[in-house]
This record gives sequence, structure tokens and C-alpha cells, in this order.
Amino acid sequence: MTSRKPGPAGFTLIELIVSLTITGAVLSAGFAAFGAVLDRRDAAASGLDELNRAAGVRDLLRAWIEAARVPHQGEPAFAGLDAMDGRLPDDGLTFLTAAATDLDGVATVVRLAVDRDRRTPHRGLVAYLTSWPTGERRTVEIDSRVRALELRYFSVPLGDRGWLPSWVSSTIIPSGVEIRLAGDSLPPLLRLPLMVAIGGVQ
Repeated sequence: MTSRKPGPAGFTLIELIVSLTITGAVLSAGFAAFGAVLDRRDAAASGLDELNRAAGVRDLLRAWIEAARVPHQGEPAFAGLDAMDGRLPDDGLTFLTAAATDLDGVATVVRLAVDRDRRTPHRGLVAYLTSWPTGERRTVEIDSRVRALELRYFSVPLGDRGWLPSWVSSTIIPSGVEIRLAGDSLPPLLRLPLMVAIGGVQ
């Protein structure tokens, strides 16, 4: 009795098609998952960038206001003005700060306001900087998405603790400032009130 040798092992055409189809489905799912990971990574990176930018804005405002000082004779007064533009708070704040800026001079006069004028190159929350006493000027756009600025001032120096809507004085500065920003596309961190204690209160 003779035995037959088995033929060479191999795939039939149907088996090959099935295996290629399964391989293609696995690769497709893998690429889709990889794409989702990349999308999430990009979204996370964008969110982190936005958070860092918002934290930078808060740190900048805090640094300027913390270093506000009582004006000497002939220097600009500390002026926090309470105003409205329609239904939006439109406060403004001018003060002399000892914080370092890229302007020459002993100190810098900072004026914070919201610019809504379409004819100007800056938008939103803007800082108008003037070196004192040299008078060199610079305008800084802090965040173009800010549509409203609301400020309050803590009144320990006046002996009556509490928050006031405005403050104008060339001899006394408040113990602290509360800043509230508003805008449709502002990140959550910038919508939180910023409370700044002023270190140079006499």
C-alpha cells in the first residue's frame, strides 16, 4: 500500500481574501484610534496653552498693581474710575508702579482700560504705559477678547473696611484691588475675580 505525500501547505484564494480583509479592518481601526489620540493631544495642548496665557495675564496685572505706590508731589494720582458703556462695566484705572517694565524711568504710569474703538490697532483690555518722568510711551494689548472691565478698591487706609467702586487720590492708595474681566470667549481662568493686595500702602 503506497502513501501519498502531502502537498505544499498554502492559502486558498478565499482564505487570503479573508485574512487581508481582517488585516485591513485592524489597520483601519488602529489608524482611527491613533488619529483620535492625536486629536485629543492637540486639544489638550491647546487647552494648556490657553491656561498658561490666561495665567500670564493675571500674573502681569498682579505684578503691576502689587507694586503700585503712593504718588510723590507732582506725580500722577491713583485714579480708579467707575463707568458704564451701555450695559457693560467700563472702568478704568491709572496708577504709578515701581514694577519693572521695558521702559526707561524711575517708575511707570499704567492706565488700564477696554478699547472698543475699531479705528485703533489694539482691542480689548489694553495697558497704556508711560515711563516716569521721561515720558516714553507704549501701548500693550493684554487680551483682545475682553469686552468689559469692572474694578473695586479695598479701603483699609480710610479706616472703613469695605469695597468701593472708585478711588481717586494723590496721597492715599487702596489696600487692594479686585479685577473682573468679561468677554464671550474668555477662558474660565480670566473670568475669575483677581484680588491683588498692594504692598506699598503707607
